Amino acid sequence: MPPSVPGRQGIIRTGSRILEWNNRRAGEYAKARYGTFRGAILTCFTEATVERLMRLEEDIINGQDEDLIGFKTSLASELSMIAVAGAILAQIAITALALQDIEDVHWIVRGFFACGLAMGLLSVTFAVMQQRTMGNLHKASSIRAWLLANSCNNPVTNSRDEKHNGSFTVAFLTQIPYTMIEYGSVLLIVGLGLYFGYAWKRNLDTESGAEDNRNVFIMYIACTAFMVVQWAFAYFSKSIWRE
Repeated sequence: MPPSVPGRQGIIRTGSRILEWNNRRAGEYAKARYGTFRGAILTCFTEATVERLMRLEEDIINGQDEDLIGFKTSLASELSMIAVAGAILAQIAITALALQDIEDVHWIVRGFFACGLAMGLLSVTFAVMQQRTMGNLHKASSIRAWLLANSCNNPVTNSRDEKHNGSFTVAFLTQIPYTMIEYGSVLLIVGLGLYFGYAWKRNLDTESGAEDNRNVFIMYIACTAFMVVQWAFAYFSKSIWRE
């Protein structure tokens, strides 16, 4: 029998515990490997990369050759998806920069759209570069060597020493295209919210009137908030059942 879904307060408290547990686990790993100071810095600013590095070491690097080949296929699919999403994100940003009366709102709105455009383009570029790198790795041994932290200095053997540590650089390179998609999406969503807000406050659409501008702004905020809450509820619920 699946556990019953807790109430709103239970979801919030349990979600907070899960996030705290994940943060503590990543923090402990980073401090054990890189030292207290460097580990704290890495956990604070690149937590997603640290978590990805942990998964690489636990599931891929010390796994079988089939695991490495599967990782390559999975990463290639992920990068293809990111490239498509980045292209769509860039197209939306270009369209947003041509919105009606965009020059009459605060410059920060165009700044958000421009940054979203840059994030979309860079995510596509970095994803393609990573796909090209993965395409040159034809053997499981080559993939493992690429994932290892010091494979350039030491040969890959069967002994269990420093060579089994995953490369933070590789984890960061494979994580950054997705991170840019996240940041770009947030920039566009916030930028659109600011655009609708300024359109209401400055009454830019004189034909429809201030009330219509206000209503559009309220509907945008309500719809965005509702979907974010829905996603957060599903995410925390899944985490609760998994843990």
